[in-house]
Amino acid sequence: MKAQYTNATQIFVVHALSGSALNFSSALSLPAKATTKVDGSFSFDVAFDLNAKGEIVFLPPHTVGENPLGNRQVGIQKATTTYDLITLAPTSGYTYDSVTVAKRGETVIVQAPSTTCSLYALPYLYAKVVVDSIDPTTRTLYGRTMINSNCTFRSLEAGLPTK
Repeated sequence: MKAQYTNATQIFVVHALSGSALNFSSALSLPAKATTKVDGSFSFDVAFDLNAKGEIVFLPPHTVGENPLGNRQVGIQKATTTYDLITLAPTSGYTYDSVTVAKRGETVIVQAPSTTCSLYALPYLYAKVVVDSIDPTTRTLYGRTMINSNCTFRSLEAGLPTK
């Protein structure tokens, strides 16, 4: 199988889920490669918040609310190295049942099920995400992500994935 979509780092700006206006984007949607609002559609993979210490809280959908259609099991794990050194998403070690807390500059890896990948052995999309800076006054988070939109591919390097 050959990859169809090229990986590239994308810049994003989101607002913390708590303490921000409801119409602000507070989450990422991996299939859309975009920021999105957190609402009753649950069309996001990871939402962002800030805790009392100013740390970033990464929230999978079911930690935000109960989707009447059922929540997807999105996995998040804190990386052990920097954003630039992560080249391949792991197949295990993800947390599905709680939030993940990271400091500014710490990278997390996201494993999100995708309906477009449901016929594959690995029905997931993978991404690496880092928040580079935070404006605590406006509760705005500035970061980067690389989303691999190719089903069964775990590569998190720039270019057309081969694995």
